[in-house]
Amino acid sequence: MIKFFRRIRQKILSENKFSKYLIYAIGEIVLVVIGILIAVQVNDLKKTNIENELEQNYLMNLIIELKQDSIGLTKNYKKLEIQARTKDLFLDIIRGGTKSDSVIEFFEYQWRPIQPYIPTKATFTEMSSSSHLRIIKNDLLREEIIKLYNSYDAFEKEEALLVQTSTQNIINRLSQTIPDMSNYDTNDIMSLKSDTYLLNSIQLNGAYTRRDNYKVMIDNCTDLIKNIEEYR
Repeated sequence: MIKFFRRIRQKILSENKFSKYLIYAIGEIVLVVIGILIAVQVNDLKKTNIENELEQNYLMNLIIELKQDSIGLTKNYKKLEIQARTKDLFLDIIRGGTKSDSVIEFFEYQWRPIQPYIPTKATFTEMSSSSHLRIIKNDLLREEIIKLYNSYDAFEKEEALLVQTSTQNIINRLSQTIPDMSNYDTNDIMSLKSDTYLLNSIQLNGAYTRRDNYKVMIDNCTDLIKNIEEYR
């Protein structure tokens, strides 16, 4: 193609016809511009296809991780629901001094640590660190994703604080009051009636707050999964 245009150019120059050469030169420039525009469009289309595929991969991975989070959060929520529901029952039994067949079960719900669930953030971290959040073309969905993972950070910090300040206080106090935490009976538990520090620590163990926090995170996960699936 280049040799073809070169021969035409040389022929026109040999005829010494400037006007004809000028028309040819303009035509050649137009062809070059058209070629460049076509190349740019092809490149843009290729880039768009790559970004579309990458967007779909990211969204699929987010769905997988969010579903894992939903399962993990729900498991802890159920444990905390029981802990919150039995807390007042346990305290009423101890403070009232009335023995109950359920006192050991209720007691264990109050002191056994419920370790915080750590959300999975691998895909979001990769998207953030590689500046690929922009690949999510839907602005509202992108903002919702960012909002959820920011709330994860706040959730983890509050979880760590509640577990450290409440659960640890209860365990430390019980280790001073009950001789063998691996082998105790109803009498050992009922003897805690006079330990107001321990009873207040149980009262303030954060079970209701943690339970409600988990419920919020579960709902947020469920909503985001639904919105991503609808977008895809």
